[in-house]
Amino acid sequence: MRKSDSLFFLSGAAALVYQTVWIRLLARLLGSDAGGLAIVLAVFMGGMALGATCLAGVARRTSRPVLLFALLEIGLGIWAALSPMMFALVEPTSDGLTRLLLTVTMLLPPTIVMGATFPLMARLTIRAEGQTGTETSAFYGSNTLGAAFGALLGPLLLMPWLGLSKALFAAALLDVLVGVLALSWLSSAGEKERPTREAHTPLPWIDPLLIATFLVGFCGLGLEVILARLLVTVTGSSVYAYAIVLGVFLAGIGLGSRQLVQRGDPKGRGLRADASTFQWVALALPALTLAGLLALRWQLGEGDLFGALQNRMPVGASVPRLWASHALLAALALLPPALALGAALPSAAAGFAERFDPELRERALARIYTFNTTGALFGTLCAGFLLLPRLGPELALLPLLACPLLAGLMTGTKRVARTTLALVATLGLGLLLRGSSTTEQNLEVLYLEHDAHASVSVEEVTKPDAGRVRSLRVNGKVVATTAPVDLRLQLLLGHVPGLLHGQVKSALVIGLGTGMTAGSLLDLEGLEHLDLFEISAAVPGGTRQFAEWNNNVVDDPRTHLHHVDGRHALATSTEQWDLITSDPIHPWTRGSSDLYAREHFEQMAEHLAPGGVASQWLPLYQLSTLDVQTVVATWCAAFPHVSAWLTAYDLALIGSLEPLPGLEESSELSGDLALHLSDAGLHSARGLLALQVADDTSLRAFAEGVEPMSDDQPVLEFRAPFSFLGGYATEVLAWAGRPEFVDQLPASARPRAREVRDALDEFLSELPGGWTAAARRYGERLLALPSANLDQS
Repeated sequence: MRKSDSLFFLSGAAALVYQTVWIRLLARLLGSDAGGLAIVLAVFMGGMALGATCLAGVARRTSRPVLLFALLEIGLGIWAALSPMMFALVEPTSDGLTRLLLTVTMLLPPTIVMGATFPLMARLTIRAEGQTGTETSAFYGSNTLGAAFGALLGPLLLMPWLGLSKALFAAALLDVLVGVLALSWLSSAGEKERPTREAHTPLPWIDPLLIATFLVGFCGLGLEVILARLLVTVTGSSVYAYAIVLGVFLAGIGLGSRQLVQRGDPKGRGLRADASTFQWVALALPALTLAGLLALRWQLGEGDLFGALQNRMPVGASVPRLWASHALLAALALLPPALALGAALPSAAAGFAERFDPELRERALARIYTFNTTGALFGTLCAGFLLLPRLGPELALLPLLACPLLAGLMTGTKRVARTTLALVATLGLGLLLRGSSTTEQNLEVLYLEHDAHASVSVEEVTKPDAGRVRSLRVNGKVVATTAPVDLRLQLLLGHVPGLLHGQVKSALVIGLGTGMTAGSLLDLEGLEHLDLFEISAAVPGGTRQFAEWNNNVVDDPRTHLHHVDGRHALATSTEQWDLITSDPIHPWTRGSSDLYAREHFEQMAEHLAPGGVASQWLPLYQLSTLDVQTVVATWCAAFPHVSAWLTAYDLALIGSLEPLPGLEESSELSGDLALHLSDAGLHSARGLLALQVADDTSLRAFAEGVEPMSDDQPVLEFRAPFSFLGGYATEVLAWAGRPEFVDQLPASARPRAREVRDALDEFLSELPGGWTAAARRYGERLLALPSANLDQS
């Protein structure tokens, strides 16, 4: 790799770190709903296309291209370093025009600069006619390989160790280094006078090769959306799984581009970057995509890749082995099409630019880049917000794969014959890819839907030892079931804070899931208004499959469902509620840290009505002791009055701004509330009181010395995936079951409290023999505690 290629590599790495962090910061201000994401993508990719188009002429005319390139890189680094301070000056907004203006202000200047570097890289490297294809392949491939490195560098190193703001600063230093080294290494590049002659016809805006490039860009990023969703449904949605998928895709594009450099030969031998090569890779792209999917299906042993998939874990898994399996699956599915996509752009660029005068070369390359990037933008938006939700992943592939076939038909030679051959190969592979589902016996898929945010399925399985159990999966992960222990958790997240408050009239639930937590609030006497914040439009249909257990909450007249980013909607709301409960996805999931951060918990506190109460789900599995302490410390930092209640192997954290009236020992449970709690093994107020494992003093002592998690240091999202394979947080469960706290409970609740802790002790002692069996027996004990007289009398 030449010095210039090394600089372009580092520039691409810095750009991907910027993109990753900026999109995250903007999501907090604009929301992660479909509208917010569409605005960010449109401005980001549109800015790069605009930069390439508008500054291509400058790149050609300047007599100091190296100095211009260095100044752009240094300026981009300065903007990135200052951007956290600019973001901090802005409050979250839900107004559409304001969101657009904010995104344009924050992203358009730096993305214009990013786009402008494409024609500048051409000016710095292409020295003579005939080098356009080879040099474009080199600098585009190097820059994209750098982007692949940046896709991994940010989540694996910079963001976990430095936080978001300092990660931007580190990437900014990288860009400044690129600028400084460019002045040293490229001191005379591109500055030698080129022979000039009278220009030929001006560059067209409508040309078969431009349209074909748009179609290939549309297909490429559309495929990335569809295949990435498919992959994370299998690998799990951790930040590292996403980083590996993106890194493999970008690496494939970079290698595909660099392949033209390695095999290109001015005498005609090997693969050259020209219009003919563009036609071949465009026509091969659909078949390569289907071949990759066939390889993925073979590796997974799945009959139907587009059914209700589930997260997979390799046998004898460790974190390195888990990541290696993620990389293997991503490589099988993504590398074949990515290699073709990498060869397509430089081939189109060479084929287009070589038709015109060399004086127009930078403009010609910029125009190809603009059409490709614009196609990629429309492909991303259409795949994510239209094709995937409306058609599902399998049918969404049809229009995407038709695009490169059409592109091949529009370019090159022997168009009809070659396109027919590619179509036959694509159809043959497509028929091989279709298969029957291989779901396990006694399992029925009741619901499967996709939207821009998630793939949601509902399954029901009947087992001799567990009976009928219905499960909700989001992106392949089971997030809730009707198993008695899960049902107990979901009810108590609503019932415990509701009963502690005593007079709940309005409530907010962040995260719908199966709807059982929200439905439990309908049991509270006097509830008048229930708001549900759920970002995924695919979830409510799944929730309706649990109507038997959730009081048909979605269709209750007191319920108001809002398809919004829960954190953003809360931050921009002026309402207050008597009760707010949050049941987000597991902390190891990508993006989940925003719902466990101090800033979000403080928003929950600010939106409580006088005397209000909040509750938060905290799992005691797939998290380390430090992870749990971090969430507890963050919760305690946001609320002046806190407590914790053990449902089984989860905690319900309770917080309020003032002391709560509490639950009277003699309180009578009646109506639907009593009926539903009895299904969870609880028959009176004393049974509920027995579940408390920490008051304000002991909960704060448990997290003493641990730093609360902030938005800028979302440590949980990066640390929790390392605990994914660790099973249950046994140290925390042992702390929750400590016998000395029982003496602080009301006297009448102590006998049941001791029984609950005895069941917990047995569970902990049985864990070495197998997690699943131990958990099942633990649940059975909790639901069948024998001393009914202690719980009911």
